Amino acid sequence: MFNQLLNLSNYQYNLHALLVILVSIAIFSIGLFVLLQAKKLLKNVAFFLLCSSLSLWLFSMGFVYLSNNPQTALLWYKSFTFLGVVSIMPSAYLFAAALSGVLQKQRLFVAGAFIVSAAFYILSLTTDKFITQPTLYFWGYYPHYELPTLLFLLCYLIVFITVEINLWNNYRRETIPIKKNQVLIIIVGFMVGFTASADFVAKIWTIPLYPFGFIPIFVFTCLVAYSIIRHKAFDIETAIHRTALWLLTFSFIIVPVFFLYRLLFSSIKESVGLQLVFWITSFFALAFYLRVIQPKIDHFFRRRRYNLEEIAARFTEDLVHLKGFEQLTQRIEDTIADTLYPQKIDIFIHDEDTKNYKLVNKKSKSGRIAELKDKDQFLQWLAKNNKIVYREFVDIDPKYASLREWTKKYFDSTQATVAVPLVLNERLLGIINLSKKVNFRRYTAAEFNFLTTLKNQSTIAISNSLLYENIEKQVRQKTKELVEVQRQLIQAEKLATVGTLAGGVAHEINNPLTAILTNAQMLLISPDKFDIALVKESLELIEEATKRCRTIVQKLMAYAKKPLESGTFTEVNVSDVLKAVIAFIGYQLEQENIKIITDAKEDSYFVIGNQNELEQVLTNIVLNARDAIKRIKKAGSIHISISESEKWVAIDIKDEGIGIPKEIHSKLFDPFFTTKDIGKGLGLGLSICQAIVERHNGTISVQSSPNKGSVFTVKLPKVTEKSKIKTKV
Repeated sequence: MFNQLLNLSNYQYNLHALLVILVSIAIFSIGLFVLLQAKKLLKNVAFFLLCSSLSLWLFSMGFVYLSNNPQTALLWYKSFTFLGVVSIMPSAYLFAAALSGVLQKQRLFVAGAFIVSAAFYILSLTTDKFITQPTLYFWGYYPHYELPTLLFLLCYLIVFITVEINLWNNYRRETIPIKKNQVLIIIVGFMVGFTASADFVAKIWTIPLYPFGFIPIFVFTCLVAYSIIRHKAFDIETAIHRTALWLLTFSFIIVPVFFLYRLLFSSIKESVGLQLVFWITSFFALAFYLRVIQPKIDHFFRRRRYNLEEIAARFTEDLVHLKGFEQLTQRIEDTIADTLYPQKIDIFIHDEDTKNYKLVNKKSKSGRIAELKDKDQFLQWLAKNNKIVYREFVDIDPKYASLREWTKKYFDSTQATVAVPLVLNERLLGIINLSKKVNFRRYTAAEFNFLTTLKNQSTIAISNSLLYENIEKQVRQKTKELVEVQRQLIQAEKLATVGTLAGGVAHEINNPLTAILTNAQMLLISPDKFDIALVKESLELIEEATKRCRTIVQKLMAYAKKPLESGTFTEVNVSDVLKAVIAFIGYQLEQENIKIITDAKEDSYFVIGNQNELEQVLTNIVLNARDAIKRIKKAGSIHISISESEKWVAIDIKDEGIGIPKEIHSKLFDPFFTTKDIGKGLGLGLSICQAIVERHNGTISVQSSPNKGSVFTVKLPKVTEKSKIKTKV
């Protein structure tokens, strides 16, 4: 037997055989692929067994067509093809029972179906009462079934009806929408596959009806496999409609060509030229279909996908122009809302402070969960797997089996239908939750592809935005800390100046205190010797001296006042600032033989600023001028002038001191740089003065040469109509 099957002289080229063999290989590959997805699931194993039976039937049927003699064709059919045929229905029964969950109850009937099928196969091998000499048709040899085979066909029909009943009962019991739809698609698939039974017509009544059964069988295999593996039967309707339209339009070409060939076969079979013309014409007709008609069909059914791809491309372009995290999240929300029409969109982003996920999109938050826990197991699974999860898949997809309870809990608590994770380097930055659609339709495969593109782009954009905001937050924090340190330094410098002036202030207070003490002692020693007029005069002297002391102390306290207590900017007269400084340190400078000479008109020189801080600037510069003079002589003068231009008020402070070498001019305003002797200064005075002046949007500069004195110039913006209404903290 095997020698006959292996003898190449028993075969001839046949295009119909090659087509059937290719389909059989495709069906076996599909079944194997489904099995490898979940080898422990009985329904997957049963489906693989069903595909193996279909593949054996079609593969060996191809060799029946290739046979050039009836003996070889019959041997192939009885030995292999019929084995595949009789195995189809019991395998289908096993698959339907496993899918419907009734295998345990119907296991004896399933086993009986396999036993009956095996019996028919043995009878076909051992007797000539079932399959006899094949008939030669235009597609090749085809077997003939005898009347007893009708019993096999009856059993075949009974098993098919049982399969459909099991599937239909499963469909009625199912409550999960996507599983219900999945079963419905499988029911339809079996009906499509059953149309392959038309092949029996040519086997029983010897009618030249082309055995097209391999086509619906292939469609059936694809439908069921797609439904099992992808769990997206909700989108299969489009594929069915498109395939049907393909077959319909294709039939307008292939059917006329086929019948025309059969009609003209007797006329052109002897003419190579006519056959060449016929096939070239057929080729161009097929090419026209593939180049013109089929692309239009594809475009018709894929227009939604094209629209989504265009929207995704626009979204990617818009990301470049978005400014800030809020704009980004708003753009993501608007894009999804305007494209997929969910009832609700929640965007959660990981918060580094709380370590949880906070709701960030700004639309009404009533009735919405505001925070997700970082330790949620479903969120941890999302971080590792980075997959969009559809709620309807949870009950049917094996990959959710280990955390099905947590997944359901998540969707119930968030009232979401779709969870879109934003994962970067296995770190879950956030989650976008979509609820059901406004029109209650399901999300399609094209829409999931769109969400995948959107999530990838959004993840990168959100990561960059969060990084930028984190940097900005750190900069603001550091700036706040630096401002606080600067204010503390300003206050420290003030207190240092107060300490420097303490001796002079004490000396200034000493005179009025002496007058108070003297008059008080005189009154206490002999109060009876003084008349009312003298007592009144002494009391008036005590009052005047006391007020004098109070004024001196008030000046000292006003100068030492903290910036936080007087931090606002108002309209300030520079003349008043200068007068306050002279009143504060003028007496001490006079005691040290330093004269202050002012050159300022009685006009007002208004700037926007803080008087307390400006007093500190002038006080520091004047005291530095005093120190510079005292380093080379015992007495001198400090000239202070105020002038104004169109935009500026300038204060020049000129001394007759030691001067400053040009090579250190650039270092004068550096913190901790000083030209004084060790222990007589920290080098913060001019640095703080510069910080205060710059805070007032002004400038401070110096002109100096050794032994020729120095001129410090402070320039402050003059008050304008616009600046009058502005304040600054």
